[in-house]
Amino acid sequence: MGDDNGFLKGPITRLFEKVSKWIGLSTNAGPVLAALFMESYETGNRMSSDDICKTTGYSRANAGLIISQLEALRIIQGQRDYDQTGRGRKRVLYAIEGDFGDIFNLGVMSLMDRLGAMMKDIQSIEDLRSGREDALEPMLKDIRKVIQNRIDSIETVASAKVTL
Repeated sequence: MGDDNGFLKGPITRLFEKVSKWIGLSTNAGPVLAALFMESYETGNRMSSDDICKTTGYSRANAGLIISQLEALRIIQGQRDYDQTGRGRKRVLYAIEGDFGDIFNLGVMSLMDRLGAMMKDIQSIEDLRSGREDALEPMLKDIRKVIQNRIDSIETVASAKVTL
């Protein structure tokens, strides 16, 4: 994979760094995602971990850790290269599994999980207080309302077909 236009050093990398944060990974996963997406759209080919290291400038250990995280989230899929000749273990070639919408939805699900956890915390506080009237009551009510509004708005957007 070539990077003649410097896309992987500029705006595309920054975009995928933000996507990485959105789905709960370090920004270090951004260049790997960018490289795999660009390869997919440019050639339709898979990339080996050596290709990913060359493209991103990452060490084998760093690239391997990121690849493992992306595989665990089912964002990428590895496949043995049985066309490879020679002795030893066959290299693994990686490609994006699904499309950008699938990755974006991971971020939405992560956000919904965090909001749900916050609602459970509020419920626990309310249960511990068991009917006491004090300054916490209006505060918890306001927090619950804000979180529930966000959950409702995300569910509404998620159920509607969004076009850009």
